[in-house]
Amino acid sequence: METNLVLDQSGYKISTFEFLWKFFRSPLDALTDLAREQGDIARVKLRRRDLFLLNHPAFIEEVLVRQADNFIKGPSLQRARVILGAGLLTSEGDEHLAQRRALQPAFHHHKMEEYLPLMNENTHTHISRWKSRAQVDMSDEMMRLTLNIALWSFFGSAPKGTVERVSESMKTLIKLFPLAQMPLPASARALFPGFSKARASLGVVTEALLQNPQSEHARRALANILKENNNGQFTDEQIHAHALTFLLAGHETTALLLTWCWDTLAHHPEVQAKLYAEAEAVLGSRFPTPDDIQKLSYTRMIVKETLRIRPPVWAMGREAMRDCEIGGQRIPAGSTVLMSQWVTHHDSRFFDAPLQFRPERWSGLEEHSLRRYSYFPFGGGSRVCIGERFAMTEAVTALAMIARRWNISPARSEPARPKPSVTLRPDKSVKLFVTRRAV
Repeated sequence: METNLVLDQSGYKISTFEFLWKFFRSPLDALTDLAREQGDIARVKLRRRDLFLLNHPAFIEEVLVRQADNFIKGPSLQRARVILGAGLLTSEGDEHLAQRRALQPAFHHHKMEEYLPLMNENTHTHISRWKSRAQVDMSDEMMRLTLNIALWSFFGSAPKGTVERVSESMKTLIKLFPLAQMPLPASARALFPGFSKARASLGVVTEALLQNPQSEHARRALANILKENNNGQFTDEQIHAHALTFLLAGHETTALLLTWCWDTLAHHPEVQAKLYAEAEAVLGSRFPTPDDIQKLSYTRMIVKETLRIRPPVWAMGREAMRDCEIGGQRIPAGSTVLMSQWVTHHDSRFFDAPLQFRPERWSGLEEHSLRRYSYFPFGGGSRVCIGERFAMTEAVTALAMIARRWNISPARSEPARPKPSVTLRPDKSVKLFVTRRAV
């Protein structure tokens, strides 16, 4: 595939201040402009480190697969340990591999048959509370729905008040997350009591969930794998870190995905009509079964297209441990390598009319002709998101069940604009009207 290499070994094409100013004002535009100006390997000096933005699937594959042993999670995620601890998301090397192997049984294909009824029941209960012709905050609705599903799936229950407590703590942590990214001593963080309070609140919630009475489902849940089936592999600290990671990461990105789906569908009624027709034909009035998830092909196309055009994970960073070479460019040890789903997913070399929302691009030859790693919403290689199958099943289930019962229409003339933070969030709450369908 054609590359766009504009290597300049002797200097930097953009000043540190200029890039940081652009990035502070609009991260997505800053990265897009950097790729346009410098090609498939862009280079910026940040303090005493080099930052390389890789914008071609072949180079992204080098980092995530071919030379993966030479790259660890970037400084940003390493500093996220202040929130998440030493869990699966922040661990490295042999430690990460061992943890992933121990946790993998909770995400095997056959486990989806256990999770699907919980997804069905929670979705049905949640949307049954909506009132026809009412305006709902879809951002909040999808966050609460996916959090309930995560609680039941991974911990065996959703104790009263847990959703509210986690939601409030999440709002605080997301607002103050830039603090966690700064190389500050622990004493400096004491100046931000809200940050410490939110962390402490999540710690209490996590402990309560781990001590949850052992119902039949809880005995098969991920929490029990952490406590009972690891042969002493996890320390108490790691158990809490894993539980917190799956509590937060297990719902937040899927909630954003569903929010973006509905905001986009509300402004594309012709696509929503096709979604409803498929849900009606496949499901009728019953809940989805595992076989139905495979039959809901157009629903899956909508999910994949939303992940392309509004990827909740909009960029990934890695740090080179040793000097290496990618695409003819020397990458010095200690350099940060950035790969942006936002940039690559919107590249016209890989996607025809990349700014258009077109689910049909995921059917037939167009999808099969895609270059590997031109589309990587869940990352890739040995660190591909362990919950990919869970998230896809949950998203397809929720979309089909909601479309079957409700028509969604916009409350505003324009869709929400993307606002990158820890994840790609709408710039404002997504308010939509819901109207009950005749069933």
